[in-house]
Amino acid sequence: MGGEAELVTYCGIYCGDCLGYTGVIADAADEFLDVLDRHKFYLNAKNMFPAQLSDYDSLVDMLLFMIELRCHKTCRERTDEEARCAVRDCCKARGYFSCHECNDFEHCEILASSLGGLHLEASLRNLREMRDMGLEAWIREGIRHHYLDE
Repeated sequence: MGGEAELVTYCGIYCGDCLGYTGVIADAADEFLDVLDRHKFYLNAKNMFPAQLSDYDSLVDMLLFMIELRCHKTCRERTDEEARCAVRDCCKARGYFSCHECNDFEHCEILASSLGGLHLEASLRNLREMRDMGLEAWIREGIRHHYLDE
């Protein structure tokens, strides 16, 4: 399998919709910081809004952190050492492309503990649809749920 299938994680999340993979947050933070720097907004913060923006340096630190929120490799492109993922390990050990091929994914402790409160419901919806539609059809026609849908 290739193409868009490589953007499907073992747990059923679609990298192509991920904020880290698309760089949406990182790009916006970079652009915002550029605007602040270009207009020397730190002077406004210091001189015009000292009470409201007394922690301006923390804002800059947060933006610098957000600029680094990028995935440069998909789940499938990472080495085992880079990924360190129990779901990935389980799928690879069983020869599965993703959890949708497993009859027990609905009640899987590995999946639940790995995804926690951020992606689990979206992952389960994606995996159910992959199982019901077939992976290729889901990639072509499926609704890709991400944690933002919740």
